[in-house]
Amino acid sequence: MMTQKFSISLPDEVYEEVKALAEQAGTSVSGYLARLAKQRIDADRESRERLARLTAKDRAADPEGYDQLRADMRARMHAAQRAAAEKKARLA
Repeated sequence: MMTQKFSISLPDEVYEEVKALAEQAGTSVSGYLARLAKQRIDADRESRERLARLTAKDRAADPEGYDQLRADMRARMHAAQRAAAEKKARLA
C-alpha cells in the first residue's frame, strides 16, 4: 500500500487530545488520523449506497413521485449547505 505524506495544522489542545487517544490506541498520531479518515470514508460510502438502494425502491414504486421527492431533497440539501456556509462566514 502506498502512503502519501502531507502536513496538517491542529490547534495545540486538539493535537494533545489526538496524541493521547493515539497512545491509548497503541498507534501513532498519523496512524490514528488515518484510521479515523478510513472510518469516515467507509461510513460515507455505506450511507450513499443505502440512499441509492432506498431511492431505487422509491423510484420503482412511484416514478412520478420520485422525481418530486428528488427535487425536494436536493432543495433541502442546498438550503442546508447555504446555511452552513453563512454560519461559517459569520463565525470567521
